[in-house]
Amino acid sequence: MATTQSKRSFPRWLLWGGVIAVVVLGGGGFWAWRQSTTNVSAATLRTGAVTEVTAISSVTASGPVEALQQSSVFWGTTGRVAQVKVKIGDHIKAGEVLMELDPTTAPANVIGAQADLINAQKTLDDLFKPSDLAVANAQKAIVDAQDALTKAQKELRNAQNPVGTSLRTSVADAKLALDTAQANEQLATVSQDAQSLNTARANAVQARRRYEDAQAKLDTDSGNVRLAEAVNALKASAQNATDQVTQLELKISTDQANKADTTDKAQDKYNTAVTNLNNALRGPDATKVTQAQAKVAVAQASLADAQTKLDKLTKTPDANDVAVAQARLQSAQATANLLLIKAPFDGEVLAINYLPGDSVTQGTAAVVIANRNQLHVTIQVDEGEISQIRVGNPATLTIDSLADLALAGTVSKISPFGQTVQSLVKYNVQVEMAQIDPNVLLGMTANVQVVTKVQTGALAVPLDAVQLDQEGEFVTRVTAGALKERVNVVSGEVQEETVIIVGELKPGDTVELISPQPTNNGSPFGG
Repeated sequence: MATTQSKRSFPRWLLWGGVIAVVVLGGGGFWAWRQSTTNVSAATLRTGAVTEVTAISSVTASGPVEALQQSSVFWGTTGRVAQVKVKIGDHIKAGEVLMELDPTTAPANVIGAQADLINAQKTLDDLFKPSDLAVANAQKAIVDAQDALTKAQKELRNAQNPVGTSLRTSVADAKLALDTAQANEQLATVSQDAQSLNTARANAVQARRRYEDAQAKLDTDSGNVRLAEAVNALKASAQNATDQVTQLELKISTDQANKADTTDKAQDKYNTAVTNLNNALRGPDATKVTQAQAKVAVAQASLADAQTKLDKLTKTPDANDVAVAQARLQSAQATANLLLIKAPFDGEVLAINYLPGDSVTQGTAAVVIANRNQLHVTIQVDEGEISQIRVGNPATLTIDSLADLALAGTVSKISPFGQTVQSLVKYNVQVEMAQIDPNVLLGMTANVQVVTKVQTGALAVPLDAVQLDQEGEFVTRVTAGALKERVNVVSGEVQEETVIIVGELKPGDTVELISPQPTNNGSPFGG
């Protein structure tokens, strides 16, 4: 069985349109052509065979060769280029740094993003592995909060139960202290110092008298040297006795003042203790109870907060906290990355538009890259043919400038909406190349033949075997003995020099080939 490849699907009306025009417009000219053909056939009979072929229906169109991935990468900020790390033709990996800006020439927010990035990373790290110091501080905060709660709870109990052993004990203790102070104050008047003061005063009086007596004698015997010396000694002794009296008086008065002050303070404490007890006996103070309850609530909340913070440090981090930290890290990273041009995918560098030292412009692409390991061609198909194409249909691609090259392909995408081109609705069809040839460059025009249907065991006859008259299409079968018979057919795809037909024929049948002759006036449309 022969297999033929269709160049393009032609509808039957197009194949026979010229003949129909002859019938409609030429009138008798068509029959003149039939008569001329019959006469020639009788003289020189030409025949062909009915063959069985594999009929291939296809749609042919053309389009430019494109990379499945191609991108122009732009700067996201301003500044001056510090490094260009690639050159045209380099093969690069996704994420690879292609260019860098001088960070000192970037805007303040981009420069600040470097510090934000470090802090955000530290925050995220601390969620999964906090420092020993942070854990220790959190543990201490719990101890402090527990102490504060204990004190607040004690104050609340006291406020709610004001009458207790402590108040009565406080009154008793204050009374004992007051009695002791008063006794001490009274004892100060008969102390050893007081007795010593009385003796000192008597001694001072006597010393003063001895001095005055000696001075009187010296006044009458002024020339007595020994008497004068004795007077001076008695004078000094009298002064010492007087000083001793003064010192004792000062000591006693100070001691009495201190004891009196102690007595006053003891009296105040006793009065306060008695007042507190009397107040307590009247029942709890609502204000104090409310204040104490508020302190307990605050202390409990502080303890809970401290425990939560410790749990965050020592247990699996909360998903929301991690999400927030990651978002901050990503935001800082994105801003910091404005200093870099990175490859968005694996590919090849097609163009570089900056050199080191250039000031960047956000409207000018830094680099153009493409992944030429995956190529495709987008063709436009008329709305009358688009229904024949399905994703997965095989295709053959040829390029005029590469005459000996034929590449296999597959329909990978069909646009769901059409575009009007010169009053015709066309649909984009993407055909992906299954093979990559280094000679195929981006932008080359590729001719694409999409196979839409394969029919095995189809009948085909030479193009010159099919005729048309007012009854329709037919062929003339030549039987044994050169007998001719009409067989009505319906023509289909034209494949090279044959046409697919449907009719009462079988492989091996002989059909007449018609050689049309021009009319006498030379016009294909007759008289």
